[in-house]
Amino acid sequence: MLMHRSLGLMKELEVSFSYSTGEEIFSSFSLSVEEGEHVLVLSPPGSGKTTLARILTGSIPKYIDGNIEGRFIVSGKDILSLDIKDRMEIVGRVSQNTDEMMLFSSVEEELSFPLENLGLEQAEIEKRIDDVLALFGLEKYRTVSTSELSGGEKRRLMLSVLFAVNPSVYILDESFDELSPFWRRRLAGIVAASSNTIIALGSHELGEYSTAFDRIVTIADGKCREYAGHPFQAVSFPQFRLGNSRLAASSLIIERKHRSSGILPAFSLSVPYFELREGECVTILGENGSGKSSFSRVLSGLIEEKEGKVEIDGSPVSVKDRRHNIAFLMQNPYQELFLPTVLDELKSTKAGDDAIREALSLFSLDGSAYIQELSYGKAKMVQAALFYLLPRRFVIFDELDSALSYDDFVRIISLYIKKGCGIAAITHDMKIASMLPGRKLRIDDGVLHEC
Repeated sequence: MLMHRSLGLMKELEVSFSYSTGEEIFSSFSLSVEEGEHVLVLSPPGSGKTTLARILTGSIPKYIDGNIEGRFIVSGKDILSLDIKDRMEIVGRVSQNTDEMMLFSSVEEELSFPLENLGLEQAEIEKRIDDVLALFGLEKYRTVSTSELSGGEKRRLMLSVLFAVNPSVYILDESFDELSPFWRRRLAGIVAASSNTIIALGSHELGEYSTAFDRIVTIADGKCREYAGHPFQAVSFPQFRLGNSRLAASSLIIERKHRSSGILPAFSLSVPYFELREGECVTILGENGSGKSSFSRVLSGLIEEKEGKVEIDGSPVSVKDRRHNIAFLMQNPYQELFLPTVLDELKSTKAGDDAIREALSLFSLDGSAYIQELSYGKAKMVQAALFYLLPRRFVIFDELDSALSYDDFVRIISLYIKKGCGIAAITHDMKIASMLPGRKLRIDDGVLHEC
C-alpha cells in the first residue's frame, strides 16, 4: 500500500492489559502511528481489537475492570491518563455494536449532543450536522427515530457522529461491515481523503481496504505484529441434501411507516414469490435499508405482512408457528442473547448435556464466559450455537459474516448444511456471495427478484 499524505508527528501506543479475572489480552502491545496515517489492524474475532478500542477511548477500565499499564501519547498528552470526557476531541470511535452507542431518539439529537458538549456555537453545530448528513447520505433521515434505521443506516449515523466531532484520532471498529458495497466504497474514499489519524479494526480482508489504508498490522499473542497476509482459499462446502420441506412466500407486501417523520413515505417491499427448500442455500443481496431484514422478520414471525401468504409444505403457516420452524439470526447478536454466560444461553434451548458439549466444541466456545465480555464476533458464534441446538428446519443469517473471519463464517454455514437446514444468507460482501452455493436473490426498487 502506498503512503498518500504528508505525515507529521508520531503517536506512540504502548499498553499491557489483563482482565480482573487474570486473562491477559495485551502483553507489551506497541504501535507507532504517524500524524495523518491510516492503519488497519486486521485480526480474528477475540484477539483483542475491541478491547483495544475501549482502552483508547476510556471505557476500559472505567466501566470494565482490568489491570492496565502503558501510555498513548497524542499531541504531547498521555490520553490513557485522561477521563472519557476529556478524550472527546483527541480520540473517538465507532463501535461495531452501533446500538450500544446510541443515546437519543432521533438522528439530529444523536448528532447534536456531542457537539453541544464541545461548547460549539449553534451555527457551527448546524453546519457540522448538515455536512455529515450529506457526507453519509442521511439528509432525509434528520428527524427520523434511530430505532427506524436499518443496521447499515445506523452504522452511517455513528460514522456521522465521529466525523462531526472530528477528533485527532479516529477508531473505526469493523466500520465497513454491515455497509452495502456502494457505501463500503464511499467510506473507503472518505477515509482515503481524510487528513486525520485513523486506526481501523477488521476481522477479514476487504478489497476496499487497499485504497484507504497505508499499512496493515495484526494482533498475535497479545502483541502488535506486521500483517503477513491471509490468502483467500477456495471454499468447498459440504454436499447439500435437499429435503422434502419447502418454505414459500407469495404476493407479499411488507410495509413499514416512519412513525417519527411525517415527511418520509412509508417503506414498502414486494415479494412476488420466494421459495427455500430444506437443504438448499440462497443468498439475498440489496442496499442498506432495502428491506432484507424486514423480509426476514416476516418469514420468521417477528412482524406480520400487510398482504400475501407464507406457507410451509403448501399449507399456510401462522405468525406464531413460523417462530418454531424458522430461525432468524439478527445482525446484532446481543438482541438475541439475554442470559449471563454462554452455558446459560445454550442450556436455555433444553438440549441435552452431550449436545451442549458438542456445540461448545463445534463453535469454539467457553461455556463459563460472560456474554457481555465477549467480542462481537464471539457473540455471533454463541448466537449460531444457540440456534444450532434448536429444532429449526430453516435458518436466516442476517449479515453473519460481519465481524467474523472467513474461516468462522464458512465453519458455521457448513455446520448448518450438515444439519440439513434450508439457509437464506443476507450479505453485503460480494466475495462471500460469490462463494456461497445456490441461487442469488436481490432487492431493487422495493421488489425481491432472482439475480
